[in-house]
Amino acid sequence: MSVAQCPMGARVVEYFDHNTREYVDERHRWYREIRREVGPVFWSPNYGGYWVVIGFDELTEAARDWETFSSQHVIDAQGKSRPVDGLLYEGLFVPPRASSALMLEEDPPAWERPRQALAATFSMPAAARWRARLQDLVDACLDRKIASGRIDFAKDVSNIVPAILSLELAGLATDHYEMVARNHHLTSHIPGDDPRWQELAPDLAFEHQRVIETVQARKTGERGRDVISVLLDANDKGADFTDEEIVKLASLIIGAGIDTTASVLNNAFIILTRRPDLRQRLKDDPSLTATSFDEFLRISAPTQGLCRTVTRDVELGGQAMRRGDRVMLCFAAACRDPKEFDEAEDVVLERKPNLHVAFGSGTHRCLGQFYAKLEFEIIFNTVLRRMPDFQVDLEAVKQFDNVGIVTGFTSVPATFTPGEPLGVDPKVPGFFATT
Repeated sequence: MSVAQCPMGARVVEYFDHNTREYVDERHRWYREIRREVGPVFWSPNYGGYWVVIGFDELTEAARDWETFSSQHVIDAQGKSRPVDGLLYEGLFVPPRASSALMLEEDPPAWERPRQALAATFSMPAAARWRARLQDLVDACLDRKIASGRIDFAKDVSNIVPAILSLELAGLATDHYEMVARNHHLTSHIPGDDPRWQELAPDLAFEHQRVIETVQARKTGERGRDVISVLLDANDKGADFTDEEIVKLASLIIGAGIDTTASVLNNAFIILTRRPDLRQRLKDDPSLTATSFDEFLRISAPTQGLCRTVTRDVELGGQAMRRGDRVMLCFAAACRDPKEFDEAEDVVLERKPNLHVAFGSGTHRCLGQFYAKLEFEIIFNTVLRRMPDFQVDLEAVKQFDNVGIVTGFTSVPATFTPGEPLGVDPKVPGFFATT
């Protein structure tokens, strides 16, 4: 966007581009400097120009006002964003993607129908029913590596457990969990115009077809407590979800919980290696694990930012936004806003209250938060119990080159004192006890 097209009076940060390697490496420094020198809301001229919101108060104000800051993405048959009443709704991503996600890229009242149908499935009691299953999956993953004294937390645990849980929660077989994990790690970290989407197309098509086949099989077959079964049961009681909607919602559940949970876990293991004092405190006072999840989540906030479309002229953070402008709500930056959090750049295990926005804010607060908390608790506590002296090789840690949506790691290698396997069988096709 040219300077002439920049909004009048906008505070501009020309270098800010969330789809660069520099953003991966420098984003927290950028946020500190921009907060101090520019303010909580600014304009980036990249991708046609978009606003960026990094202040906690400003972000929560926008996130709760869905009528002004819309999540909608309205597309045509070719996957192109199209206008409604003269307003182009482009969804959650900059640049926009060639598809629209149910719930994520919807506003009320359309958003309410699937949310209400799935509310009980994503409640705290419903998540708790998966505790034993998750414990078996985690122990099986650690069994593979515990005798060797070496593990890669990203590849050997964080990539596996969330993928299997997400598939089972959606209602799918898990025999292709490795492909699903690979698919969603990439789709979470590459922008919409990246050529690697073409390379992913066959695997994504295969995964999509598996969801379609599962929905058809569930219609006449046995059902359970999984998402596909719950939505079909809702139809039996008078709901009107189409097959396409059920497929999209199941696919959303599969993808949404893989990279986010993995990112928080990997960051936690890295932090404990850098901060042995925190590890000792957790060992001395196990009750701190109850609050540690929210603090690790706040400091490492995996979802960096999601976008909105401005539906009317409005002022936010002293900046005049126009109808049709694009706005990126930077949850990760808001989670480190010193106006909201004392010692915002530090890990405070006992922080209370911890009103972070890593799960989002307002209407689109994360549906799967109780599952994420349970996964973190079980994986984190099991690693601390079975591999208590682990040390991440910080020089060998590898991040994705592009954050895209979610910050993440391709490799988090660590060493520890070898132990004995428990002999847990996770009952997952293709999962071998030793690797």
